Amino acid sequence: MKVGVFYGKGDIRIEERPVPEPGPGQMLVKIAYVGICGTDIEFFKDGGVPPFMKVPLVLGHENCGVVAKLGEGVTKFKVGDRVLCGPPSHCPEDCPSCKEGKTNICIHAFPRTAGLGQYDGGYAEYLLIHDVEHTTIVPVPDNVDFKDAVLFDVICVSLHGIRNSQFKFGDDVVVSGTGPIGLSAIQILKAAGANRIIALGTNSAKEPLIKSYGADYFINSKECKDLAGEIKKILGKEVGADVVYECAGNMNSLSNLVYDCVKPGGQVNVIGTIQQPMTELIPGRFSIFEPNMQFSFTYTEDEVRIYLQMSAAGKLHFPGMVTGVVSLDECVEKVFASDRKGQLKVLIDPSL
Repeated sequence: MKVGVFYGKGDIRIEERPVPEPGPGQMLVKIAYVGICGTDIEFFKDGGVPPFMKVPLVLGHENCGVVAKLGEGVTKFKVGDRVLCGPPSHCPEDCPSCKEGKTNICIHAFPRTAGLGQYDGGYAEYLLIHDVEHTTIVPVPDNVDFKDAVLFDVICVSLHGIRNSQFKFGDDVVVSGTGPIGLSAIQILKAAGANRIIALGTNSAKEPLIKSYGADYFINSKECKDLAGEIKKILGKEVGADVVYECAGNMNSLSNLVYDCVKPGGQVNVIGTIQQPMTELIPGRFSIFEPNMQFSFTYTEDEVRIYLQMSAAGKLHFPGMVTGVVSLDECVEKVFASDRKGQLKVLIDPSL
C-alpha cells in the first residue's frame, strides 16, 4: 500500500509498504479520507516534534473509513462498518484523569495517538488500530458523508472548548480566528443560542463565508485601529463580550482579547494551541478586572458522538469547510509546500 511518511523538516516521502495484518484486539480500516491538520503542517515546516513522537512516522490523526479486517477478540465492530478513528478514548492504566471521566486530558493519550506518537496514522490506504478497546472509534451514520465525518477533529475541539467554557444561552461572544476551528466555534455558538457573535479575522474576503456560519458581525482585526471600541459600539455597552474565544493560535490575538475585548469578570477561552511564548502578556494590565482564562485542547468520545448525531439530524452544517481533496502523491506539492492561500481544510483520499 502507499503511505506518506514524515522524516523531518521539509521531508515527507511517499512509499510502498505491506498492508498491516491486525493481531488480537486490533482492527484494520480502509481509509476513505484523512484530514491534513495544522499540526502536521507545523511538523513539516518547522521540524519540531514532541519528544514522544516516533520519526519516521506515517502522519494522519483525523481518519475515517470502512472496517476491512478484524483481529481476534474484536466484537464491537464488523467488516464493512463505516467508522471514524480518533485519539485514545481512555487508558488501560485508568490514570487520574480517566478515573474522573476527563479522558481528553489522559496523561498517556498523546504518545498513543496514531499519526502523532508511536503509531503510524492514516496517510495511507489502510490504518491499523493497535488497541481497539482503548481508541475512539465511532460509527458514522449512513446519512453523514465521510467528508463531513472526517471533520470531527477540528469541530470537536471547538465543541469541547465551548461546552467547557462558562458560555450561557443569550451571551454576547467574540471569536478570534476564522480558520476551521474558529468557523466551527461560530456555528456551534449559533446553535447553542449565542445572542451576538462577533468574528475577528484578517481576511475581509472571507466575510460572506464567516457570516454564513452564523457570525452577526465581522471585524478585520488588522485594519481596525480600536478593536475594543468597535466591539463595545456593536454591543452598545461600556464593556466587552461575556466570553471570548481565541481560535487563531497566536499571541497577538490572545493579547487583544485579554486586554480589550472581554468584560470584567468575563472569560477568555483559548481553543487549540498557541506555540508562541507568552512573554508579551502582562497580567497587571488585566488582572484587576478578574477575567477567567481557560485553556481547552482536545475532546471526549461523547463529544464526537454528539457531533455525528447533530450532523445526521441536520442541526450542524459546515459548507465550504473542505476546500480540497488531494492524493498522497499530491499532498506535499499542493498543501505542505504551498502557501495554502484560500485553503481551509484539505483532505487526502489515498485511493486517488
